[in-house]
Amino acid sequence: MGFSLSAGYGAAQAANAPFTTGRIFVVADSTDTNFNFIDELYRVDTYGLARRYSTITAALAACTAGNGDVIILSPLFTTALTATELLAAETKGVAITQAGKNVNGVYFEHRATATLPATTATPYFTVTGRVKITSIIGEVTTLVQTQACNAKLISNPTVGADVDLCAVLDITAAAVGAQFSITGTLANAMVKTTSGAGVFQAAPLLVMPGTIDFSTSATNTGATKWRVEYVPVDAGARIFAA
Repeated sequence: MGFSLSAGYGAAQAANAPFTTGRIFVVADSTDTNFNFIDELYRVDTYGLARRYSTITAALAACTAGNGDVIILSPLFTTALTATELLAAETKGVAITQAGKNVNGVYFEHRATATLPATTATPYFTVTGRVKITSIIGEVTTLVQTQACNAKLISNPTVGADVDLCAVLDITAAAVGAQFSITGTLANAMVKTTSGAGVFQAAPLLVMPGTIDFSTSATNTGATKWRVEYVPVDAGARIFAA
């Protein structure tokens, strides 16, 4: 069966896949709400090679070392690479990217608005591999209670000790629309901006697999939403809202 580059494998360009002289494979399992559409776009090619797989392992097995092959993960495929899959991707030189969340090489993830943690550290994002964070920005969506509350972001790795991504900021009475950001220097406090401009992260941070937690020292009413931008360091490394 033939295929149309504009309707089939060429759809990879809309997914922001890197340019490649190799082959494009897609990973999406049958529970994916877009499975039927993806299965139709990435069907068996004219040489009889399947282009859609249910696991990263199966897709990697179809890749040829040094060929410049690319694996695109469905936006709803959230399984992290195993150590074996990571080694195979690195050995074969396979690029692994997630569809629809890559703008000029920088990936992004949003966390929907939610109430503040109650005197605790709560996982806000899950990190599946080593990533370089270029910005992480929060926005107040419900006024924060007028009560002292020191807040910070923490890298909570699967292996090893926690690292604060910033020093604490008292977020008491933070108004709707206030922006929270970090500078990229671990010793600097998180920054709150209430005007029409804010502080953007000056230095990227290397963050390990695990979670990024938001910590508060008191139980305050209020709510925030967040956006993180990052560049994968490991093949297939991604960030998801926790």
